[in-house]
Amino acid sequence: MSSSMVSPKITRQIRNKVKSGCTTCKIRKVKCDEARPSCDRCISTGRVCDGYGIWGGGSSFRKTPVRLSTPLSLNALSSIEGGFEYFDWFKCRTVKKLPGSFMSGFWTTLLFQASTEEPAVLHALLALSSVHKQGTLDIETPFDRDGTPSKQEQFSLQHYLKATKHLQPHLSANDRASSRVALIACVVFVCSDLLQGNFMTAQTHMYHGLEIIGETSSLCNKKNGVLLLKPCQNSTDKWIVEALSRLHLQMELFKHSYSHPRIVLLEDGPEVRTLVFESIKHAWKVLERLLNKIFHLTHLARQHSVLEYAPNNVLSDYQSHIRNELSHWLVAYESLGRISQGHRSDDEEKCERLLYKYQVMATIMADASLKVDDEMVYDDYTDRFMLLITQLATLSTLTPVHGQPRRVMDMSHSVIDLGWIPLLYYTATKCRVHRIRLQAIRLLESRAHREGIWDSIVTACIARKVLQIEEGEFYEGLSIDDDFPLLGCPSPEDLSAPILPEIYRIRKLEVVLNGAPVDTISLFYGDMLDGVDCRVLLAEFDMNAKAWKDKEHR
Repeated sequence: MSSSMVSPKITRQIRNKVKSGCTTCKIRKVKCDEARPSCDRCISTGRVCDGYGIWGGGSSFRKTPVRLSTPLSLNALSSIEGGFEYFDWFKCRTVKKLPGSFMSGFWTTLLFQASTEEPAVLHALLALSSVHKQGTLDIETPFDRDGTPSKQEQFSLQHYLKATKHLQPHLSANDRASSRVALIACVVFVCSDLLQGNFMTAQTHMYHGLEIIGETSSLCNKKNGVLLLKPCQNSTDKWIVEALSRLHLQMELFKHSYSHPRIVLLEDGPEVRTLVFESIKHAWKVLERLLNKIFHLTHLARQHSVLEYAPNNVLSDYQSHIRNELSHWLVAYESLGRISQGHRSDDEEKCERLLYKYQVMATIMADASLKVDDEMVYDDYTDRFMLLITQLATLSTLTPVHGQPRRVMDMSHSVIDLGWIPLLYYTATKCRVHRIRLQAIRLLESRAHREGIWDSIVTACIARKVLQIEEGEFYEGLSIDDDFPLLGCPSPEDLSAPILPEIYRIRKLEVVLNGAPVDTISLFYGDMLDGVDCRVLLAEFDMNAKAWKDKEHR
């Protein structure tokens, strides 16, 4: 072969693959200095910095240099004793169990992406994994006999503290990327606290997260304690808001009957009548929005009650609007069921059955929302309470337990999501038909389960105490059979017993879970003393002694 036919050798410049940095530097295959929100390298050369993927950021200029955490490779786990062990546990067990039936991109995608780039999220994840593993395997109690934290507890505490330390620069940076990191860590903190029974701390973390959302103009408009959430165009923001909103909803449900929400979450979006549900998850999201509207309406009605104003036309119109939306929701839901029938997984089937029951409960709540001091209003919904109790009795396999609250929850029976517990608790405390409310209590007692702040045995203990206080000796001497089959339906004879008079009913029942973890449960009620609506302590439950102590004789 002649030399003239030999192609000239082309020498190419070989550059190392760029694994981290802003999008612009990655495309250019140059080393990025990774300053936030825009890197110095792009700005100094007059280029537009396209930011850091899911963390956003980017721009053509930046007033004040702000340097946050260095992106973190999972190789950092090798320097953490037990790091791989707990990360694998989280990946294989925690993330598949905790979200319950309503899995979202927050758990399957965002949290893992964030943990590879942000030390605050990684350490928060490891702390949550440790808490979950300890509770699932019952490795050891949180404290040794001498009162010092166990090795497992020390690991959880160590990484919780590291997470909070790495979070500090994000809290002070005041940019969108940092807000996202703080919100992701916030959700993980809340979940960890709920699993440990630190309910007051969990609520504090959740409100801090909502305050961050309230300060982020791209996510919401804030006015008079109401956060009006904007539709999220970015999937990262959407997943974060979705996760925090779900936690907020379950906590508001827990205290709905007695306290106005500290922060109201409402969401912009089309009315239900214009929607066709794309999925079970979509239907739940719309119902969640309607429940938040009910919280808001009840709060407004309670304000009017305090000011001794009769509910005005504005509140009545708002109530009618919510009722109409709930009716249209049901039509769309039934249409979805017909379309997707035979094509759903077991989890989707369970979600579908639960969703209908939440719509039933939401309808009762909406109808009663303007009568905040009238406990007799619930007598109009006996048929709906009956529907809830008969359908919930067959929802899941029941595991018998002995009905006193536990200090330590078996994490294998815990999720961080709404399920059947709030529905049974609402029935047990609002329905005054003895047979129906007692069956709701017995169903709660029949299975050890936790759904975020909702613990089946704790709520059963509270509901049974409320029943005992309200009914007292009212049914003494009557032929009432309390030894009925747990899964049986009430007979006409069961429903013929006298209805509890208004004077016996607890008004504005309030439940406070004290301690971290919970060591006492306090029950309060609202009473008129010298013309003033007062909050009165009714009884307390000691978790150690497993006994109630009455404080007030009504």
